Amino acid sequence: MQTIQEEKQENKVVLIDKKSKIPLVGSVFIGILDRGSSLLQVRATTLCNMSCQFCSTDAGINSKFHKTNFIVDPDYLLEELRKVSEEKGYNLHYNIDSVGEPTSYLYLIELIKGIRKIPDVLKISMQTNGTLLSKELINNLIHAGLDRLNISVHSLDSLKAKMLFGSDNYNLEKVIEIINYIKNTKLELWLTPVWIPKINDEDIIKLIKFAKQHSINIGLQKYETYRYSRKMKKSRELNYWKFYNQLEKWEKEFNIKLKFKNDPTIIKRKSIPTVMDVNDKLQAVVVSKGWLSDQVIAAARERAITVNNCNSNIHDKINIKIIENKNNIYLAELIRK
Repeated sequence: MQTIQEEKQENKVVLIDKKSKIPLVGSVFIGILDRGSSLLQVRATTLCNMSCQFCSTDAGINSKFHKTNFIVDPDYLLEELRKVSEEKGYNLHYNIDSVGEPTSYLYLIELIKGIRKIPDVLKISMQTNGTLLSKELINNLIHAGLDRLNISVHSLDSLKAKMLFGSDNYNLEKVIEIINYIKNTKLELWLTPVWIPKINDEDIIKLIKFAKQHSINIGLQKYETYRYSRKMKKSRELNYWKFYNQLEKWEKEFNIKLKFKNDPTIIKRKSIPTVMDVNDKLQAVVVSKGWLSDQVIAAARERAITVNNCNSNIHDKINIKIIENKNNIYLAELIRK
């Protein structure tokens, strides 16, 4: 498995299993994320087969910042997911997303089947760029128990789409064929394009018309930029007021709903316990290199902790200070002697 993925990514791939001692709660880029609602984000891989020019996480084969990627063993992921689900009280919505591409995960069907066996599952959804989907895979996803699929299509122009996805291998015609197949199945389908102002304005209008013509749900995503994002030079990130104001104008122009309240399966819910406070000083054990260079993942109190500006070796004990802990996602700095 690792050899195949290394050939695709041309960098190091870390397999996270129980023996690795890498906790699956605490990291933003891999594992299980609980943001204080009935939704759990499930991130099984950081790998991606595209290199979107606007990617907010700089994922993919042309990544500038990420020379290490991660794949989680499905048995370990499901074991930990069952523990978190029990703590949360079940009746949960599970969203399989990723800083990369979820369908690149070789154990996707096994993962969905395992989630479906958790008591009182409300919904299982997944994000994808659509490029690795096939009719056979769609049928297997439905049979495994997937309820909803969000496909990110950013343009209906083939050349424009290749440019936005950063890959000549992006096959728009194949993705559209799959979309037309899915709409006749019981799978709930959403088109989820990213609107990049001044880059794909006209493309978004065409996608809105396409969705309306084919009776497909569409939910527009806002272009976001962060420190490690890939950025489109001719575009600027809008604030939420301007974003939703434009959505309202398009709703009136095309008589289609684009502004949505939260999914009814997603409500506020008590989070699993926060086990480290900001400014806490403690000793942790390095269990892996991080997703970024000069970064490690450390473990303490059954949580993963990302430590920047640290090149300690695996198994080293390090003294750290917690500087962020929001949503049980822990970031720390090294305490240097």
